[in-house]
Amino acid sequence: MSHNDHDHGHDHDHNHDHDVTTRELLPDELVAEQEQIAREVGAELTEAFVDYVHGKIDFEDLTFGVFDALSDLSVVASGEYELESIDEDETDDDE
Repeated sequence: MSHNDHDHGHDHDHNHDHDVTTRELLPDELVAEQEQIAREVGAELTEAFVDYVHGKIDFEDLTFGVFDALSDLSVVASGEYELESIDEDETDDDE
């Protein structure tokens, strides 16, 4: 089960492009990848905040989304993760 396959008893999107496990990278590559993922997580949070102020998501969904993002970020910072390939056709079906 990936980190994003859990149910909080309410509807919200857990589709992140950064699932976790372990990966072998050179130190510079790891730092660059971690920075890129952190920027992606930040962009997702920005969009969630904007959606919240526009009334598109409720506070509970925002709170769970922020918690999920921080959990993902913690794993990324530890270096104990592996990015999974996401089939573009699969992500289009989820929208």
